[in-house]
Amino acid sequence: MPQYNWIDEVILQHKELESPLTFWYWAALATLSAVMKDNIWLDAQLYKVYPNIYVMLHAMSGLKKGPPISMSYQIVKAVNNTRIIRGRSSIQGVMKKLGQAYSAPGGVVINKATAYIVASELSSSMVEDKAAMDILTDLYDRSYNEGDYESLLKGETFKLKDATLTILAGTNAAHSEEFFAKKDIQGGYFARTFIIYADTENAINSLVNPLQNPPNYPLLAEYVREVAKLSGPFEPLYKTEAGEYYHDWYNNFRRTIKGVTDETGTLGRFGDSVLKVAMLLSLAREPVMKIRLDAMQEAIIECEKLIGHTRRVTMGKKGRSSYANQKVMIIEALYNRDPHAITRAKLMDHMGYHLNSGELDEIMKGFHESGKIVTEIRGNVVMYVMPDEVVEGLRDYMAGKNQ
Repeated sequence: MPQYNWIDEVILQHKELESPLTFWYWAALATLSAVMKDNIWLDAQLYKVYPNIYVMLHAMSGLKKGPPISMSYQIVKAVNNTRIIRGRSSIQGVMKKLGQAYSAPGGVVINKATAYIVASELSSSMVEDKAAMDILTDLYDRSYNEGDYESLLKGETFKLKDATLTILAGTNAAHSEEFFAKKDIQGGYFARTFIIYADTENAINSLVNPLQNPPNYPLLAEYVREVAKLSGPFEPLYKTEAGEYYHDWYNNFRRTIKGVTDETGTLGRFGDSVLKVAMLLSLAREPVMKIRLDAMQEAIIECEKLIGHTRRVTMGKKGRSSYANQKVMIIEALYNRDPHAITRAKLMDHMGYHLNSGELDEIMKGFHESGKIVTEIRGNVVMYVMPDEVVEGLRDYMAGKNQ
């Protein structure tokens, strides 16, 4: 008899819909994270690893980021064991709400600052404030926020007890370009956030015909409600199959990334990210506080995929050189073509709103000198060609390989 897996059930119930399946997968993980709060943890000897996660669904407008976010909201609301913060607000408003006690089912008063922040479009939900991402970055690390977390600044007074946040939000390239500052990309927020990138819908469905397997959120909420009753520490990883697997992977991973430049900080925090996901994947299989070997293996595979997702979203947004965004657009234009070549005329037409001819020549001269894109003269036509080895390197990079 096949073993139950709640996340597989979530995927199965949404397979007929257009939203990318990876969006449903990570929205499901965020759902479990939101209801577990800081009730459970894994002892990492120097600190505790809590299962709270930040998830950002990143795709162009129209790729249906909203439905998976809505599903998660509805299930967490049905479980009814944590604050849900949605709608437009300032970071001060969010902190004020976190600092207020609330009544849980059964009349129990909760004064801990736990919450689930849900936003179909993060930039529209959070009023622009230079301190917003800094505060959210700081609050991610529950293990370092034991006790009170407070601000005594004028107009920004709040006091939070054992602050624990889970975030599920959507965004697209245009909004993230305007909303996230360089400090957010390189200062820690992106390192703490699982960025789920997609550029293709899962299916085409007009929703005119009845679904063969329509989603059943009350049924999905039943299992989550049972898992939410758990509390206390996970079984230590020491001398377990999952622990030995993680130990071998972690040592190899750390050796692999030595000397690699990672301005987001994602790779340095990667071990704890895997542990958080492994905890949630284990709970999706059974309400037992023990990390399973298959959950650990899946966590490593899924998290490693996201290295490439983060690179795709942040490439060209580091402010290191002029024409950064235009260079990324040119690289993508060549990379996405088959064969990986384009005439100057066609590229100029493609980039017409972003560059003039002189700026294009300056950029392509730099690409030619670096060997990334070679300029060739074929008769009277100027061709730009991306060499095969560059294409292969980019393919590995985008897939998260060669950390």
